[in-house]
Amino acid sequence: MSPLSWFVASGASWQSAVQRRLRTVSRLRSRSAAAMRSLRETFTPPAPFPAEMERRFLRDHAHRFAPFRRAGAVLALLILTAFFAFDYFLFLQVADFPLTQVWLCRAVLCAVLLQCVLKSLTAAFCNDRNAHVIMLSGAAAVVACELLLIVLTPPSIGFYGYFVALCMATFYLFGFLHLRARPVMLAGIVVLAVTAGAHAVLLGTERGGLLPDAGYALGLLANMVVIGLGMAIMLERNARRQFQQERELSDMNVELSGRNAQLASEKEENQIKAQALIRLKDEQRSQALQASQETARFLAAAAHDLRQPMFGLGLALEAMQRALDGGDTGEAARLTALSIRSARTMATTFNAVLDLSRLESGFVAPEPSHFDLDELLREVATDLGAFAQSRQVALRLRLPATPVTVFSDRQMVSRIVRNLVSNGIKYARRDAPRGAFVLIGAVRLQTRVRIDVMDNGIGIPAQQWHRVFEPFVQLDNAERDREKGLGLGLSIVNAMIALLPEHRLEFKSEVGRGTRFSLDVPKSSETPAADAPAGGEPIAADLRGMYALVVEDDCLVRTAMEALLGQWGMLVDTAAGMAETRALAAGLERVPDLIITDFRLPDGATASDVLDILLPACEDGGRRPAVLAVTGEVDSAQAALAGRAATVLPKPMHPERLKAAIAQAAGRGQLNRCVE
Repeated sequence: MSPLSWFVASGASWQSAVQRRLRTVSRLRSRSAAAMRSLRETFTPPAPFPAEMERRFLRDHAHRFAPFRRAGAVLALLILTAFFAFDYFLFLQVADFPLTQVWLCRAVLCAVLLQCVLKSLTAAFCNDRNAHVIMLSGAAAVVACELLLIVLTPPSIGFYGYFVALCMATFYLFGFLHLRARPVMLAGIVVLAVTAGAHAVLLGTERGGLLPDAGYALGLLANMVVIGLGMAIMLERNARRQFQQERELSDMNVELSGRNAQLASEKEENQIKAQALIRLKDEQRSQALQASQETARFLAAAAHDLRQPMFGLGLALEAMQRALDGGDTGEAARLTALSIRSARTMATTFNAVLDLSRLESGFVAPEPSHFDLDELLREVATDLGAFAQSRQVALRLRLPATPVTVFSDRQMVSRIVRNLVSNGIKYARRDAPRGAFVLIGAVRLQTRVRIDVMDNGIGIPAQQWHRVFEPFVQLDNAERDREKGLGLGLSIVNAMIALLPEHRLEFKSEVGRGTRFSLDVPKSSETPAADAPAGGEPIAADLRGMYALVVEDDCLVRTAMEALLGQWGMLVDTAAGMAETRALAAGLERVPDLIITDFRLPDGATASDVLDILLPACEDGGRRPAVLAVTGEVDSAQAALAGRAATVLPKPMHPERLKAAIAQAAGRGQLNRCVE
């Protein structure tokens, strides 16, 4: 071989050897890193789960290992009881063995462990925190007892007789009780520290330390603690892994169950579709019948509270017609006032029923205001007076000496009180010794006002109290007498109370003696608002000479509104749709003071379209009219007319409220205001 070839071959061999050694070093480094990771994992307590999952794990951990911990506590008690014989054996072998002191320590320890066993049998032991406290308390008692026995007994038997027992107890603590790693780690450190401290304290005594060979003993104990900690960490890590796997399996089962349910649903849907041609006729008939029943039930529920004022209005109008035919204008005026009151009551009731029907859709919310409670209660008593008289029930009213102002939704409070009073009248006991009566009262408290509605009627049995607020429940109307309503009154009351903050309704009842309902309403120190009357005297406002444009597609409403505004001295032009509105805008000779329009008009038009036509035609020298939208779709109108300076009023509405809205607009300077 030439020198050059030998040199090349030697270089290649040397390079191959270096690469092999580098690979060997790399493997050793990788294995060393893996070993260090395993060592860290072995002696690093597992991290807790997120908060909610950790609570579930601790609950599951406590229940899962409660039987093992109970068995461990019982086994420890039995083992330590058996050590009485071991102590006696040592007493026979060692002359100066202090049997009395040793047995006394054993007895105290057994008593402590017996207490731990008894506590482990209680339900509180299934709480992980309580279980740790009980088990660690027992372990602390064992360690303290063994250390004391080492001190009491001669050094010659202290190691083999009792220090080994201390090591066994430590190992027992780490393995048999299935405690979590961190408390066990703390307990192991405390045991080592206490043992080393006891040895240090005894170094200066005749004994010369806790044990003759303290280094070996403490090293043995440290090894036991380290091994036990590794075991406890491994057990907790396995428990957490098992819990997580079970949770994942449970989630998978839930997901699979959902998929199975979905498949079953799809299968059922396919079967239904396959049989659709055969069952279609019966299903349509059943659906039609069900829809008819639901519609009838809804209409009956609405008619429950509309029947009385509607009937009264019909009677009053008939009597008024006869009075006018007979020329009795005084009686006709009285009946006119009665008709107006009945119409107001009916409108208020109708609005309340419609609002309640929209509660589940979230479209109705309380509108709290400051109002005079005395005025409201007098209105209720006046409106229901005729009904009470027809039932031979005395309706009494007791109010505080001075007026009371409250902060609540006036319409809802009125509706609640009316329902309670109406119920008291309907279920009156006419054979009562003092006659049937219903009392409406108000009591002024520190921060609220209590409205009481009391009667001496038939009462409600205590076992039926929980049912009185359920819909369509009438406890004393098995024959379904419609004069007693449909059982919606108290359910409506309950629904309204749930909507009103800081309101509370209580009731007490006794069969044969009557019932008392008490409604707590927040008290107010402010003056009641005067711009939204609910049924008092008409608003004293001079509207004469004002010019209004009315756009309303309903002929009856349009004609009635034109007549009402004319009675107030206003000049009115009307339009029924968009074509008439355009014609009206083209022929205007005077800028109107006010535009009153419905929101929903024929052919998909709305109040926004009306304003787009009228407002440009009405502007003259910077002047523009005020706008009132009168509609049954209040929410839609408010959203559509936002930013157009329009006041939205609900249908139906008291005429006085309409007049108040016009007067309020005029008072705020909205009529004929300048556009900037």
